[in-house]
Amino acid sequence: MNDLDPLWLRSFVAIAGTGSITSAARQVHRTQSAVSAHLQHLEASLGVRLAIRSTRTLALTDEGARFLPHARRLLALQAEARAAVLTTEPPRPWRIGISEYFQPTRLEELLALLREHTAPVRIELLWSSSQVLQSLWAAGEVDLAVLTSDVPLPGAQLLRREPLAWVARRGLVVPHNEPAPLVLLGPGCPVRHMALQALQRNGRAHHVQLSCAGSQGAVAALRAGWGVGCLNEAAIPPDLACLSRSDARHWPSPGKLAFYLHHCPGLQATATALRAWSK
Repeated sequence: MNDLDPLWLRSFVAIAGTGSITSAARQVHRTQSAVSAHLQHLEASLGVRLAIRSTRTLALTDEGARFLPHARRLLALQAEARAAVLTTEPPRPWRIGISEYFQPTRLEELLALLREHTAPVRIELLWSSSQVLQSLWAAGEVDLAVLTSDVPLPGAQLLRREPLAWVARRGLVVPHNEPAPLVLLGPGCPVRHMALQALQRNGRAHHVQLSCAGSQGAVAALRAGWGVGCLNEAAIPPDLACLSRSDARHWPSPGKLAFYLHHCPGLQATATALRAWSK
């Protein structure tokens, strides 16, 4: 048979998004054995191996990675076909998730672009941490996401890379022979991870003075003189001093932060406009 059962596709998309049969089963509300069988039926119908499984890991094959966007599009088309006949229900808004590190000083421009390229459908914007957005995308709860990640999810498209820099309130003195007080986001933040690794490689003593739930809280703490933070280039407010430029020896570069784009087929035009705008 050449037909592709939507149940197989839904399980495959969940497996690709979570990287686990167990997690995928919870997401689609099926048993692990049912999800595993769905994957096997899909592979048999296509005649290719879509995923490589071991006792601990699961990864898509090259064929699986190529098939993934088509599986998502087939499910989206099915949802659109159903919605076309359910005229009593108002159209669901597009849910768009944006990392709080992504161009925060150009947020007004970004909102205008998203409105222009999603009209007339209403949008719901989630401005949040990449850790939260990654979970939402894997669960199929957002339609487009711009996020940072150490290990990109399958299907991620590199949007841009930005240098990270150490910043602090102007005039703040941090003696080189004392542990540096840091203002960072929580343990799940990729910027925190890269910042701490850079200091460890350089042998610079440090301690986390303040952990924040959001980047704007970190910026407020930096302005109050609580310590030194790490921000990507586009997220540095003009009133903060960049220590990476004035004292690169003691404040080594943590590297570059990568932003990845995920989107469903229905937002292809929005994704294209977003890529052009973010360059």
